[in-house]
Amino acid sequence: MAFERIPEPEVMDDDEEAVAYETADFRRVNRAVARQVADRIESERGHALDLGTGPAEIPVFFCELAPRWRVTAVDASPAMLALARKKVRDADLEKRIKLLRGDVKKLTGLRRPFDAVFSNSLLHHLSDPVAFWHEVRRLTKPGGQIVVKDLRRPASRRKARELMRLHAGEDTKILQQLFYQSLLAAFTPAEVRAQLAEAQLDLHVRVTTDRHLLVTGSR
Repeated sequence: MAFERIPEPEVMDDDEEAVAYETADFRRVNRAVARQVADRIESERGHALDLGTGPAEIPVFFCELAPRWRVTAVDASPAMLALARKKVRDADLEKRIKLLRGDVKKLTGLRRPFDAVFSNSLLHHLSDPVAFWHEVRRLTKPGGQIVVKDLRRPASRRKARELMRLHAGEDTKILQQLFYQSLLAAFTPAEVRAQLAEAQLDLHVRVTTDRHLLVTGSR
């Protein structure tokens, strides 16, 4: 059984942390998430929603894989959205990726549901994950695809430190600390399944790596 979760701040609004996160090399993981979303969509055209987009690397990769899709990408952090605007502009995707500041637990500005909803490394930041899943349910069209990837909490703080050394040992001190804190704040697969049941979402939860879980399915 994992130790009790230690929450962390919901919004990465510290400029230094945002820049450290953006300059870290998450391309392999982010490309994998974009591919997982692209592999699940069946139509050539559509509109996807990215919750907790950060610097918007995943929407950029997704648009390369699905050239007739558009993405609305949401984040609560002004610092992250500033980085995202530059990345979208540099990729010449301003007509296909719309950036929006908002609270993923209550997206009052979004009414119409999307053909696909995805998220990466957001869930462990949330104090009320069930509210997030309710929004995922509300904002996904019937039959629309859902892909949510996140960290999973290890069995002990010792194991979290081992994972930090293994996967972030060559990173900067600030990135090491952020990764360790995120592991402590992450949910277990069982906790995520309970959240989904409360939100009335029938999705599949599986462990994919020594530190990740993946939630997939259709609305």
